Amino acid sequence: MSHDTTAWRKPHWLTGNDGLVRVGPGTGGSEEHTCPSHAAAKARPGLWPARRLRLPKPELETFTLGPVMDAVDRVEFHGETSDQALAVLRSRTPALHPGHLTYAEHALRTYVRACADDKAQRLRPVRPYWVAQRENGKVWEMYAWWRRYESAGGRLREYRRLRHGEAKDSEPGEIAIAVYVAVHGRQAAWPEKWARTFRPYGPTVRPERVRVVEVGLADGRPRVQFDGTAEEAEAYYAEHGHAYVTRVVAGGRPVPGSSCVDCKQFTGCEAVPRRPGILGLSSRVAPLRKVSVSDLRYHAACPAQGFLRALHLPESDEYGSAARLGQAVHGWIEKLHRRPGRPPCAAGDMPPEGENWTEGRWRVSDEDAATGRDMLLHHVDACPFRDAALIQRVEPEALRVVHDTAAQAVVIAKPDLLYQEDDSWVWRELKTTRRRRHRQADLLETYPQIALAVTLLAQGALGGEPDGSRVEVEILRPDGSDLHMIDPTDPGRQRKALSVLQRYAGPWREDETWDARPGPHCQFCPVSRWCPSAAPDGAVTGEGET
Repeated sequence: MSHDTTAWRKPHWLTGNDGLVRVGPGTGGSEEHTCPSHAAAKARPGLWPARRLRLPKPELETFTLGPVMDAVDRVEFHGETSDQALAVLRSRTPALHPGHLTYAEHALRTYVRACADDKAQRLRPVRPYWVAQRENGKVWEMYAWWRRYESAGGRLREYRRLRHGEAKDSEPGEIAIAVYVAVHGRQAAWPEKWARTFRPYGPTVRPERVRVVEVGLADGRPRVQFDGTAEEAEAYYAEHGHAYVTRVVAGGRPVPGSSCVDCKQFTGCEAVPRRPGILGLSSRVAPLRKVSVSDLRYHAACPAQGFLRALHLPESDEYGSAARLGQAVHGWIEKLHRRPGRPPCAAGDMPPEGENWTEGRWRVSDEDAATGRDMLLHHVDACPFRDAALIQRVEPEALRVVHDTAAQAVVIAKPDLLYQEDDSWVWRELKTTRRRRHRQADLLETYPQIALAVTLLAQGALGGEPDGSRVEVEILRPDGSDLHMIDPTDPGRQRKALSVLQRYAGPWREDETWDARPGPHCQFCPVSRWCPSAAPDGAVTGEGET
């Protein structure tokens, strides 16, 4: 189980002892914005920040599965009924949002039903954790937080990973850690302090068979990830696990993203730009939060929706035909902009006439696909790569993170396209609409992400030369296109951008209760099934733009 850690060096902004290396299936992460440096630091629980971020904790629980796991523990290990376990959740500290509580009740009852035949299979829940531990100058530990079950005598050991929604496939490296621990792990209680080692006890019971199963809490359906002998489990780890663990502990260059908000390196990490006032708010002492413009828009529509989305509760499909078409158009152009050499988009790169070129989640009707093809053809004249010789660097769907030190917010932005000319960044947003050209409201009002783009460029938060930067808004219609240019160094545009952001961010930053705001929009809210306050019906609204 030992791995080489020579590639990783403790940065000066961390202090403590790195003699304990602990890796679980979630240490490396499989999220979109996983940071190698975050993972390496997380694998060393004896390290902590030299300068701590001393901010208050949120008033509401933000760990989605934590209360669910606690409730299952009470049912499996304390002999409580589901109703008794749920009663404890209702008086829990920190409190659960009403929508979170609704989800937790659904998840608990769904999981208990899914486990109904465990006795027939002679499986029993295991309270202690299984931990594989070795020493070679450092203490190495592997474990899994997932639920544990075994047959009488320990001939079968089974891990169950709970998913918020439907079961899906884990990464092979994550499965490999679980099967290794199931084979070699000894029982251990959770450490009193995370920086301390597990203390395994009792003999090592080598099972004959190992199974790893995912269970979706939306519907209770299981998905087997691994089912094999102990020898097959060891071979699986040798193939998939060793390299995965080595990658996690070795770390790499910091990649700012969603993981910044709970990273122990956040106060010192030099990869995160710090700018006060990005959101137009004054300084305050408040819990650190991550936020995107989409989050601000969700909160403006309904604070409860914003909070329940942030918990990643199972969602219904929120996309109408116009939104699906917009996503399909975005995806087609993004694929073209990722081509080597940055060739300009041409009419021949667009879908053939009469062909429904949309697919998967963004599949639309033949008529809508024809409309989308017309939009794509109008992009040709507005493609930024027509003057490719001027472009130094291109990043489609770029991810940018800035710490607003006044609002205590990790601001996350994802422009449709970032490219650099003469050391200055150009931020392009692509919008689609079926409406004909008409006198339009201020683009900063219509699209608050444009206001964020102006502010980030004006403050030099992306690096480069701010004086030559600009924001481009490309609006595609079936009958034409418009390309709008905004100068982020214009004081008038800067004031307007901050005013727009302040209007959205102010109520969001002050909110600690995330109360529901029922109305006709509940009919189209993707998390309304979890909201006790959701209106049962509402008037149908027209489709908008993307």
